[in-house]
Amino acid sequence: MSDLTSLDTEKPRRWHWLSEFVKDLRYRIWIIYRRLFSLVWIVNLAALLVVLLTPSVDREWLATIALLNLAVAITIRQDFVINLLFAICCSVPRSWPLAIRRRMAQVYHLGGIHSGCASAAVCWFAGSFAYSIKTRVNIHTSSLSIATLVLSGIALSLLLGMAISAYPALRKQYHNSFERVHRFFGWSVLVLVWVQSMLSIRDAKSPGNSFSETALKSPALWLLIVITMSIATSWMFLKRVPVDAEVLSEHAVRLHFDYTDASPGSFLRLSQRPLFEWHSFATIPMSKEKETQSKGCSVIVSKAGDWTSRQISKPPGQLWVRGVPTSGVMRVASLFRSVVLIGTGSGIGPLLGHIPSCRLRLIWSTPNPLQTFGQDIINQVHDADHHAVIHDTRALGRPDLVQMACRAMQEIEAEAVIIISNETVTRIVVGDMERRGVPAYGAIWDS
Repeated sequence: MSDLTSLDTEKPRRWHWLSEFVKDLRYRIWIIYRRLFSLVWIVNLAALLVVLLTPSVDREWLATIALLNLAVAITIRQDFVINLLFAICCSVPRSWPLAIRRRMAQVYHLGGIHSGCASAAVCWFAGSFAYSIKTRVNIHTSSLSIATLVLSGIALSLLLGMAISAYPALRKQYHNSFERVHRFFGWSVLVLVWVQSMLSIRDAKSPGNSFSETALKSPALWLLIVITMSIATSWMFLKRVPVDAEVLSEHAVRLHFDYTDASPGSFLRLSQRPLFEWHSFATIPMSKEKETQSKGCSVIVSKAGDWTSRQISKPPGQLWVRGVPTSGVMRVASLFRSVVLIGTGSGIGPLLGHIPSCRLRLIWSTPNPLQTFGQDIINQVHDADHHAVIHDTRALGRPDLVQMACRAMQEIEAEAVIIISNETVTRIVVGDMERRGVPAYGAIWDS
């Protein structure tokens, strides 16, 4: 493998700044997530152009395009759809060229489609509402009822509230509020749009047709069914399950579950108040030597806030779970013949959740690993990789994870790097490795 630490030194020095700028633009700003977001908006702008060039556009088309965007935005976040997309992309054989496999591994950026379609839906709803008001004011014989307009206005206001709360800076600072706004405003919008759509169908019904005939021919009805089922399906799997809590230290607890199996690279949603807050944790499949029962998995929870602190100080006997174990970024490790896995702190959980089926080098950076996580976790790390690097930051200080990753890649001739860490470290490592031409993957914090 070539020297990964070199950065285009053969290029003329006067063009070095331009090369660095292009790399920053491509690997740190113009990431796949934003490309998908932009692609969605390009498609919607093309649709807008068609609408503007159409002599007599019908209000129903504006509402239909809005609902279509909303349906895609919601469906792409549905557990079964996510698992299906990961299964398709991760089924690519390792014998295929790395260029194809590294693109398939970008499947976890699908949130770009969600945010793109959701924001476009808000704009289309706004356009539909404005067009409806214009029609009502200018055409006094319009069949559009006042009730339909009022409900449309309320639904649009709630959608705008959801869009504002989802702005990255606000979402990160007020995440619990964002989650509640997204949930309760979203449910309210769904009810309002159902009623508003039925009223619109009634308003548009011709004298010779029944309401049911008109409804069955309306795209809005079928799109609303898709949206409703996508939202409801996750809650159909809501249940309270027993938890066997293993306190590792005053900073971490391991929660064991026996209600389901979890595939490598998946995560669970856990809650004590299912209507108000949910927390996602990567799963660790049951160790083969401990398979005394038919099902089981565990998660590691480290102290990172009020909720996680409570789980450690007062270990739960039961927790609510929703949906099914859902594929996450670690799932893409199966695409590569050899991979470097990097974790910091409790990020070791997702790494242990990847059953090694290829050559790997595991790098774990954390303060006091033995005291914080216990000997069992240390043993599992070494079982996964006999040459694993466990860096005690309390004793050795903060490591240069990029340089450690470069050395590890050369040692095992790895094809990719996957990191599970906090947002800042993840962006640095992924960005720097990508600038070196190395496929690198990590969470993108888009929800």
